[in-house]
Amino acid sequence: MMNRFISALIFLSVVTAGQAQASTPLKIGVVDLQRAVSESKEGIAARADLLKKTEQFNAELKVLLADFEKMRAEFDKDSAKLSADERAEKEKLLQKKGREFQSRQREAQEELKQIEADYLKKLLARLGTLMTKLGSEGNYSVVLDRAAGVYYFGKEVDVTAQLVQRADDEL
Repeated sequence: MMNRFISALIFLSVVTAGQAQASTPLKIGVVDLQRAVSESKEGIAARADLLKKTEQFNAELKVLLADFEKMRAEFDKDSAKLSADERAEKEKLLQKKGREFQSRQREAQEELKQIEADYLKKLLARLGTLMTKLGSEGNYSVVLDRAAGVYYFGKEVDVTAQLVQRADDEL
């Protein structure tokens, strides 16, 4: 008899605790991380730095291309006057210059991709830490990334602006 009473008491305690937890409202937040990246001061600065580096690479490539085109124009102009050996030698140099340009162009593209990936990795890690704090301090049950397939959400659950503000404040 005593065992039944204790079992009933435990059962009632568990059911009551479950109801108490169920009555706590579920608070959901949604964040658009892509927007947070592009609107935060750190994201804007990273984009500006990437643009500056792109312009530097483009200037360097423009000089290399101008050298190649000048060399090709000289070759086209003088090729009729050159002997077969001289023409072959100049053509070989011209091809080498063209390969150097293409190689540097590929290197620049890869370097820019790596720089962008590094900026993004650093910023997403920082935003992830801030999202955890924001979720905890705001008593959110869950915070979802819009890119993960959230098709609709009301403005009241969008915490992107709060995330951007917090990221900017902590810079």
